[in-house]
Amino acid sequence: MTAGRSPLWLLVIALWLPGSAWPQQAARPPTVAILGPGAPPAATADCMADKQPRTVACMLDSLRTLGDVGGRKVAVEARYAYGDLSRLPALAAELVALRPDVLYTFTTAGAEAAAKATATIPIVVGPAGEAVLTRLAGSLARPTGNVTGLTLSTGVDNEQAKKCLQLLKELAPRASRVALISDPDNPDFMRSRSALDATARQLGLTLVSFEARGAADLPSAFAAIAAARVDAIFMGHDNSLAGVREVRQQISAWARGRRLPLASTSSPFAADGALLSLGADISAIARRAGVYVHRILGGARPGDLPVERPTVFTLALNRKTAQALGLPIPQKMLLQAGEVIE
Repeated sequence: MTAGRSPLWLLVIALWLPGSAWPQQAARPPTVAILGPGAPPAATADCMADKQPRTVACMLDSLRTLGDVGGRKVAVEARYAYGDLSRLPALAAELVALRPDVLYTFTTAGAEAAAKATATIPIVVGPAGEAVLTRLAGSLARPTGNVTGLTLSTGVDNEQAKKCLQLLKELAPRASRVALISDPDNPDFMRSRSALDATARQLGLTLVSFEARGAADLPSAFAAIAAARVDAIFMGHDNSLAGVREVRQQISAWARGRRLPLASTSSPFAADGALLSLGADISAIARRAGVYVHRILGGARPGDLPVERPTVFTLALNRKTAQALGLPIPQKMLLQAGEVIE
């Protein structure tokens, strides 16, 4: 054997042996997939741009704080439906084909699409309605499948919605008939309706229901509300109605034009012209979802992470709208408010 040369079989063994000094393919970084029902946040958008919560930006900001994003430590793959929810199933399938380590989404439509696309990849949903998360997780306390996350409401009794209706009555004491605009396909709000009706009766209010599945249904809903001679409007948090800023602005402008006080459990509604909103802190929920994603990247399973309900709610009052409607805001309520829009 010639000195200084290795037989071919020794070379083959050297390439095969673990820890060989020969160049190896770089390990694939953990991948976070994002399924967004709306449009992507701008590259420079922070979590609360223009006082509006940017859900994806808040979740990613949480991951950065935890050290998961930056320096190529974690790869991010995102697909966005730009408001066309019919695209979500195909986009979810695209993401699942990439075999990410965890998939993050939000809203009922996003949760449904993600869960149908995979039964094995961990899914973090936040926020979404409690009804859909209960069904997809199997158990709120200990999820039995691959889905966990955070809800928007406080359960079937929905104390948040009842308190919001009470605040509307305090600001508009002469109101007796209240239009309830809701999406009939939203199971979360529908299942809390009986509790809301009971509160309305205690307050001397009659709720009159009007359906709208999105912006396209609003003109007919507005016409029906005008004919019904109601005194105020109440809305829950539904992604197709309260989840789109342009739609919130459209509803608020129409209500002001009709001199109808508008209250909602969607936290950004007051900033977009409603009289008041009492909603969960969306930015806090999205940041908490980032913690869940981080923990799954660290080895946790969805079953280790209970579905959480919100604990932080913000009362926002729009003083400009109140003045336009001729409704004084009691000093006590101003002191309770987390935000007063001038």
